[in-house]
Amino acid sequence: MIYAIRKDSESNEKLVLRYKKLFFQSRIVTKLKKERYAVKDLKKRKQREKAIITNHYRDLNSKVYF
Repeated sequence: MIYAIRKDSESNEKLVLRYKKLFFQSRIVTKLKKERYAVKDLKKRKQREKAIITNHYRDLNSKVYF
């Protein structure tokens, strides 16, 4: 569970912003969105295609351009 305790001389707006930051950093939102609907497992072919695309983008990100 995520919670934020109010610090001394902290405004309510700052407290809410800090809580929201913690909430989104914990990735609870993505988990809730994923579990909102039932999704069937991917077929082997789709899973393989997705892995190939992921590896392609990983390779692009690992290159040093400067």
